[in-house]
Amino acid sequence: MPSIESPQDPSFDLDQLHLALDMSGVGIWRMDIGRQVVHANAASFRLLGLQPRVSGLSVDAIMSLIHPEDRAGIEEAAHRSRQLNQAVERVSRFRHRDGRWRHVLSRRMPIRDAQGHLVSFFGMLLDVTERLRDEQRLRDANQRIALIARTAGIGTWEWDLPDGHSRWDEQMFLLRGLAPEPRAPSLEQMTRLVHPEDRDRVSQHILRASAGEETTQYEFRVLLPDGGVRWLASRSMPVLDEHGRVVRRIGVNWDITAARAAEHERQAAALAQRESEAKSELLARMSHELRTPLNAILGFTELMLAAGDRLDEPARRARLEHIQSAGRHLLALINDVLELARPGAEAAHPLGAVPLGPLLADTLPLVEGPAAERQIRLHPPVVEPPDLAAHGDALWIRQVLLNLLTNAIKYNRRGGWVQVTARATSDARLLVTVRDSGHGMTQEALERAFEPFQRAAQRHPGVPGVGIGLAVVRTLMQRMGGEVTARSVLGQGSEFELWLRRADEGEPLLGPSGFIPLDEGPPSGAGGTRSTVGPAPTAKPLLLYVEDNEVNVMIVQELAERRPGLRFAAAPDGRTGLRMAAELAPALVLLDMQLPDMPGTEVMARLRSDPRTARIPCIALSANAMREDIQAALAAGFVDYWTKPLDFELFNRAMDALLQPPMAG
Repeated sequence: MPSIESPQDPSFDLDQLHLALDMSGVGIWRMDIGRQVVHANAASFRLLGLQPRVSGLSVDAIMSLIHPEDRAGIEEAAHRSRQLNQAVERVSRFRHRDGRWRHVLSRRMPIRDAQGHLVSFFGMLLDVTERLRDEQRLRDANQRIALIARTAGIGTWEWDLPDGHSRWDEQMFLLRGLAPEPRAPSLEQMTRLVHPEDRDRVSQHILRASAGEETTQYEFRVLLPDGGVRWLASRSMPVLDEHGRVVRRIGVNWDITAARAAEHERQAAALAQRESEAKSELLARMSHELRTPLNAILGFTELMLAAGDRLDEPARRARLEHIQSAGRHLLALINDVLELARPGAEAAHPLGAVPLGPLLADTLPLVEGPAAERQIRLHPPVVEPPDLAAHGDALWIRQVLLNLLTNAIKYNRRGGWVQVTARATSDARLLVTVRDSGHGMTQEALERAFEPFQRAAQRHPGVPGVGIGLAVVRTLMQRMGGEVTARSVLGQGSEFELWLRRADEGEPLLGPSGFIPLDEGPPSGAGGTRSTVGPAPTAKPLLLYVEDNEVNVMIVQELAERRPGLRFAAAPDGRTGLRMAAELAPALVLLDMQLPDMPGTEVMARLRSDPRTARIPCIALSANAMREDIQAALAAGFVDYWTKPLDFELFNRAMDALLQPPMAG
């Protein structure tokens, strides 16, 4: 080794070495074995927080500075150094003068004389407190990261590109349902773990990752040992060397099976919602398109039948009655089919408390005509207690009752009877029973009674119907969380039981929907202004009909003209209707909901905003029969909603209330 030439001072090299060691903070010490004294440089004393002493420090003084738990280790290191005759390192804690413990790395080397006797130890000291603290912080951070990764199910991996060697942590194996192993699978083995449909795509991502510096991210499926499939996400980034070359990739995998399933369910729900909306729109259009021509068929037929004095030919009357019967049959079929097919009705429709007494009183008169024709006696309804209320929907309950009452009349014997009762039960439910004295059913027919198109009329030819009324009953009861049961004895009659939950105290009341007497005004909260309607003091009441279909106008006009105390006017669009309403002050406005220039709800809103027309009651008359349309119209302030074909009896009752007293038609 070449020597280092010093300048003129022969001690230059040694002085410079001591200076360098002192500046670096490295302590140099020597322990005299015989005297048990330690001599050290200034850096050693500073490291311990002591003032330098030329005389040195005793071994006992040094040992008193060492943490009690580390003293045995120091002695053991000295013993090993003597035995091995080589340098031995040890990290021990020394108490600094400020009272804090410092971690000090000591390295000692035995020094022997010519005879081989140990005379001293020569060593060095280095304060490694900050280094150990940083290492501990790094270990803590790594442990936290590892804990978070394990808790979150995240697996980590490394891939050395030059040699293709990979490293997996434990979670990488667990994500694939495998027991952890010391070595990562080979590329071929990893490929076999990937779902066959995803292998080509994953291989392409791996190829691009090995050749580029970009971050990769993709999702793929893996095959589990039990035959299951799991979705994993992969993210990785490159590690560059000092020359900017990609030498390694590090990445993570985690399980996204639940997220994928949730996204699939969300998409399926969105698709179902779109399909439901499309179906609802189709049903609404079907309802409108089917009802519009039926309004003309039934309307003109009924008008011609009402003019009995001009029907001289019995054959002509019979033909008209056939047309009327077929039209009513078709209308009933349309109503039932649309109700059965309407999607999501139970989820979108709120239920409330329905008082049964008023509902039955409102429903039974609707079947009095057919009952009278067959000489069927309708017993007064019995409701116990009188204030009994069901949890459900008033329209649905009434439709259920109408279907059951209609069947009880159609399949009854002439001169028979029908009875409706409602009572509370002991299990927070209530029971509505419809009994009849009719022909009854066999056990086989009873078991299939609620299936569509299963008709008792097959045993009773000539009874109108298509056999879906009871299917509608069951569907509506299920939508209200109830059920329907039936009993029947052939030749003795039938009994249908409606089981509903009893309304809770404080539950909002839902009154029976249908005809609202005009002298009661709009329902509270409907958006309109309450009004009292009666005959004008100086002129006949005026009925204004806003409708663009001339056939519909002709039907209502002829009905109105049969009442001497009523004037009639028609408007072909919304703007004309608004102008005529303001100028003529009609007693009642019949308003179509689909006008050529604006929706009926907008006409209604403008009528309510004008002080001249704000108190005029309005009734919606539309071929749209979907429940959502009816609810929207009533919420807009209409006092009632009539569906086409127009119910002449309903019209005449409204006109009776309008004219006060009623006049013959």
